Amino acid sequence: MARTRSHIAGLSRLLASSPQPMYALDAQRTIVYANDACSAWTGLGPAALLGRGCDYAPGYRSDGSADPVHGLCPPPEAFQDRPAEFPVARLDAAGHWQTRPALGLPLADGSGACLGLLVVVREQPSAAGSPCGRDETSPPELHQRLRAVLQESFPRVPLSQIVGDSPAIAQVREQVLLARRVDARVLVVGPPGSGREYVARTIHYRDVPSPPLAPLACHLLDAELLESTIKSFAASCGQLPIERPAALLLLEVDQLPPDAQKTLAEILSSGEFGVRTVATARRSLTELAAHDRFRKDLACALSTLVIHLPPLADRLADVPLLAQFFLERCNAGSSKQLSGFAPDALDQLTAYPWPENVDELAEAVQAGHAAAAGPLVQPTELPEKLRVTAGADAHPPHADDAIVLPQFLAEIEKELLQRALRRTKGNKAKAARLLGVSRERLLRRLQHFEIE
Repeated sequence: MARTRSHIAGLSRLLASSPQPMYALDAQRTIVYANDACSAWTGLGPAALLGRGCDYAPGYRSDGSADPVHGLCPPPEAFQDRPAEFPVARLDAAGHWQTRPALGLPLADGSGACLGLLVVVREQPSAAGSPCGRDETSPPELHQRLRAVLQESFPRVPLSQIVGDSPAIAQVREQVLLARRVDARVLVVGPPGSGREYVARTIHYRDVPSPPLAPLACHLLDAELLESTIKSFAASCGQLPIERPAALLLLEVDQLPPDAQKTLAEILSSGEFGVRTVATARRSLTELAAHDRFRKDLACALSTLVIHLPPLADRLADVPLLAQFFLERCNAGSSKQLSGFAPDALDQLTAYPWPENVDELAEAVQAGHAAAAGPLVQPTELPEKLRVTAGADAHPPHADDAIVLPQFLAEIEKELLQRALRRTKGNKAKAARLLGVSRERLLRRLQHFEIE
């Protein structure tokens, strides 16, 4: 036993003296060992590393702060029965993720079951890390891209659900940043499921503590209930030591009844209660007002800053990154870890039109995560409606040839004339009687079709 302990101590000294960062995780992804070089590279001492669990996720908390331990999590495949290469990341002093290649050496028991993983962090990227020939939709690449996008946006705007590279979403992020800097009235316009309420709440909750926010379902309000609710809310907020104005979250404000629109317009124009409004709507209020479907003065009052959220069908290029985000969100805090989607599954996700937008994508990814039997979500593990759509796209219905009625009838008439002549062995009088027409008409039709 003493000899075994001596060997273990010798191995520990060997790993500790290595200039290469090394750490070990058990099968539950808890860090159980980190050498001095690892602590120096990450800037985290043993107390901040040992005993910490990590998930295959971007590493950002809901408040936008980063958890550096998650940058060390290997992909789920690394815990299988062969060595694997993968990137790991540390958070530098400026809050930026710095990525380096790593080698994972799985540790198994006598039955082959994984006990854990020893990770050796390398100094320089390998040739495989070159951007040339890289598949931007592969799970490792999407994982890295997701972390980079969140690194850019999270310190300014914690909009984790509004993920993407498209110009429309980049504009939304900038508009939200502007809306968080001022206390102007904001209107968030978009189709159901596009994240309107999420964006509206993100605009309001810009600091800690934030002033009160009162969500109001506008389609349920009449004038009397709206007025009493606002008065009660304003009275309760008047007793609080808040630096910014409290806010009304007007959900589906385009469905506010006309009598309630009149009351709200009067309250806002009076300035009596001093509350801010952040509203959501399916359509632009000024457009509705132009067609006499909403009060013009109220539409202008609520639309100081308008943010348009595009439907997901208009930015399908963002689907792979969004899907990776929702999948890694499922990983967070879960014993089940996935690394991404099989190529055919990703094709299904990008081919589907997403009529219910981002919310529908999140539900589909959650279902795929729950059904997945391996580290990658397969096409058969996604909801059936996606497979049906993919099948329909792969086998579109054949377009029926157009029937030109005069031409069709002429072909039938010609065929009948030829049959009658064959049956009567060319006797035109008998053929005319067989067809029920006069001999003169038969001769005219034979001449028309150039039948001898």
